[in-house]
Amino acid sequence: MKRIMIQLFPIFFILLFSGIFFRQTIFSGKLPVPSDTLVGMYHPYLDYIAKEYPAGLPFKNFLITDPIRQQIPWRKLAIESLRKGNLNPWNPFTFSGTPLATNIQSGFFYPLNILFLFFLFPVAWTLLIILQQILSGIFFYLFLKISMKLSPYASLFGALCFMFCGFLTVWLTWGTIGQTLLWLPLLLVLSDILLTASETKKRIRAGITLGLVLAAQYFAGHSQVFLYSFILLIAYAIFRFLDQKPSAIFRTGVFLEIAGSLGLFMLLTSVHWIPVLSELPGMSRLQDGALVKNEGFFLPFQNLIQFVTPDFFGNPATLNYWGIWNYGEFCGYIGIAGLFFVLYSIFSKKKRHIAFWFSVVLIGLLFALPTPVSGTPYVFRIPILSSLQPTRLLAIVDVGLCVLAAIGLEDWIHNSRKKYTVITVAVAAILFGCIWYVVKNNTYGIPKEQLDVTSRNILFPTFICILIFLVVIIRTVFELMNKRRNMVIPLTGAVLIIGISFFDLSRFAWKFTPFTDSRLFFPKTEIISFFEKQPKPYRITSVDDRIMPPNVSLYYGIESISGYDPLYSVRYEKFIAAMERGEPNITGPFGFNRIVTPKNITSPLFKLLGVRFVLSLSDILDSRFQKIMQEGQTRVYEFMGVLPRVYLLDHVDVIREEKKIIEALYAPSFQMGTQGVIEEEVYTDKDPISSEERADITTYRDNAIDVSVQTNAQRLLFIGNIYHKNWKAFVDGKKVKTFRTNYIFIGIVVPAGIHTVQLRYE
Repeated sequence: MKRIMIQLFPIFFILLFSGIFFRQTIFSGKLPVPSDTLVGMYHPYLDYIAKEYPAGLPFKNFLITDPIRQQIPWRKLAIESLRKGNLNPWNPFTFSGTPLATNIQSGFFYPLNILFLFFLFPVAWTLLIILQQILSGIFFYLFLKISMKLSPYASLFGALCFMFCGFLTVWLTWGTIGQTLLWLPLLLVLSDILLTASETKKRIRAGITLGLVLAAQYFAGHSQVFLYSFILLIAYAIFRFLDQKPSAIFRTGVFLEIAGSLGLFMLLTSVHWIPVLSELPGMSRLQDGALVKNEGFFLPFQNLIQFVTPDFFGNPATLNYWGIWNYGEFCGYIGIAGLFFVLYSIFSKKKRHIAFWFSVVLIGLLFALPTPVSGTPYVFRIPILSSLQPTRLLAIVDVGLCVLAAIGLEDWIHNSRKKYTVITVAVAAILFGCIWYVVKNNTYGIPKEQLDVTSRNILFPTFICILIFLVVIIRTVFELMNKRRNMVIPLTGAVLIIGISFFDLSRFAWKFTPFTDSRLFFPKTEIISFFEKQPKPYRITSVDDRIMPPNVSLYYGIESISGYDPLYSVRYEKFIAAMERGEPNITGPFGFNRIVTPKNITSPLFKLLGVRFVLSLSDILDSRFQKIMQEGQTRVYEFMGVLPRVYLLDHVDVIREEKKIIEALYAPSFQMGTQGVIEEEVYTDKDPISSEERADITTYRDNAIDVSVQTNAQRLLFIGNIYHKNWKAFVDGKKVKTFRTNYIFIGIVVPAGIHTVQLRYE
C-alpha cells in the first residue's frame, strides 16, 4: 500500500499544479475562455457592454479569437445534435448551410463529449479545458515512468514540462489541438506494451486499447496534430521493435495484434473519414498556395530564440508583440529548467533513446523551419502534406524536448558527473551571455521601444537560469563535501528544480491564457434577442467585419451567409466570389482564405441567399433596406426584397457550364423569384404561375424541411438551402430526385395537385 501511495504521489502533484493554474476558475468561477475578445472586439457586444465600459471592455489576448469563432459554436451544435440522437447533422447556420459531422474540428464523435451530457455547456467546456492539462500531465508521466522507466521525480518533471509547454499553452483554449496531442504519450505506452509484453492476453488487451485510444485521438478535433502524432507513434514503435532481442522481433503474433489495432481504429473512425473522402472533391482547396510565400508560414530562424525566452519579441497578451506574425505558431517553450536538462541529457547513458528523441526534435525543426527540405511538399504540391501548416510540427518537437529533459534530470539525479555539469552550466551561461550581448549592443538595430520590451522580457528567464545554476552548483558542493553517497541531496535538488520549473512555466502560461467572467460567455444583446424571436427560416449578414464574426451566430441558432472554416463548398466559394466582384466572374484565386464574409448587398446574387437582416455600423441608403432597430452603433436593416425560402418556378433553363450559369443569373432579363437554372434536362410547365399555386413551409428544422405545395401544372420547387447529395427529397412519401438549381440551391420537380414535399438530410 505504501509503495502504491509513493507511485501515485506524483499524480497528486499534477492535479495540484493544474489546480493552482486554474485557481481563478475554481475559486472565482472564471472561465478559461477568450470571451473577452468577443465582447471587447465586436459589435453588438461592445454596444451591450457600453454602459459598464464606455471605452470598451479590456481583453487579455487579441490573438485568441478562434475558440469563440469556431470550436465553441461548432461543439455546441454537435452536442445539441447528439442529444437529439442525430449522428449526421446539417449545419444551416454558416456558409448558408454545410455538413457538421465531417468537420473534424467540431469534435462531434469525441468521447469526452460525455461531459456535455451532464453539465451546462460553459461548465462542460471549462472541464474539457482543465482535463486537457491534467490528462496530458498524467499520460506523459505514465509514459516516462512505465516505458522509459524513469524515477517518479524525473517523470514528474517531464510531465510538468509537457503539460505547460509552449505548444499546449498557446492552443489550450481551442479544446481541439491540445486534446489531440494529449493522447500521444498514452499511445506510446500502449505501443510499448503491445511490442514487448510476453503474455498474449496482455498484448491483445493493449492492442484493443491502443485502437480505441487512437480513435479517441482522431476524434479529438485536429487532423494535422493527429497526423504528426501518428507518424511519431509509428516511428517510436519501429524503434522499440528493433530495440528488442532478435528472437522477439519475428514474433508473428505481434504483427497480427498491430494489424488488429489499426483495423479497429479504421473501423471506428470510418464514420468520419469515409464521408470526408466523398466530400473532398466538392470542397474548396485546403490551403491557398500563396500562403507558403508569406512571412511566418514557416518558423522563422530568429524565432528559435523563443525556446529560450518566449517573450523576446514581446507578447500579444501585453500588446507589445513586435515579431513576425504570429506568436502562437512559434512558441515551443518548455521552460529554462527543461532546456537545461535537455543539454544535460546529451551525456546520458541512454544513448539509443537520446539519439531517437533528438532525431525527433531535429527532424521536426528541419520541416518547421524555412529549409530547402521543408519546402518540398509545397513545391511539388504533395497531397495532404502541401495543405499543412509546418509550424504545428512544434507539437512533436515539444514532445521530444520534454522526454529529453526528463532523461537529463534522471541522469543528473542518479549519475551526476561533475565535468558534464560544468559543461552544461557553461553552455547555458554562454547562451544567455550571447543573448544579453546582442540586446545590450543592439547588434540587429532593433528600434528603442522594441528593444526596451526585449530587455525587460529576458530578465525573468535569466533569473530562472541563475536559480537553476545555484541548485546545480550547491548540489555539487554538498557532494564534494560529503564523499558518501546520499540520495537526499540529489532528490532535494530535483524537488527544487521541479518547483522552479513550475514557477517559470505557470507564469508563462498565466500570462498568455485568459480567464473571463462567466457572464461574458456569449451574452445575449438586444439585437440577438430580437433575432431569436423572429420566425424561421431567415438569414443574416454583416457589411462590417467589426460586427459579430463568422460562426458566432451559430451559437444562438441564427443562420448566416458568412463562415470560417478551412473546408467549405467550392461552389459556394465561387458563388460568393461572383457576388462580391459584382460580375459573373468565378475565376480563381478568390482570396477568402478560410473566412467568407460577403458584403456586396447590391449584387443580383444577394437576393437568392434569403438574407432578411443586414447589420451595419453606418447608415444604408439603399431604399430596399429598411432600418428596424439600433443598439448602440449597430444598426439592423430588413431587406424588403428578400425572397421566401421556398417558391415555385415557371421558367427553368438548362445550362451545364458553371461560368454560363453565373452569367445567366447576372443577366438583366433573369427574373428572380420565378426563373431558375438547372444542370439537367427535366420537364416543367412554363405557363405563368397563377395566384392559386403556392408553396409554404410547414416544418423547418436543421435536418428537415416540410413544404405544402399546390400547383396547377408540373413545376420546379425552389428551396433556398444549399444543395448537397445527402439531402433526400420525398413527394407524398415517394423519393424523388433533387436538382442543383441556380448554381448552389435545391430544386424538386412537383407534379400538378396538392402535395407534401419532405426534404431530409441523411
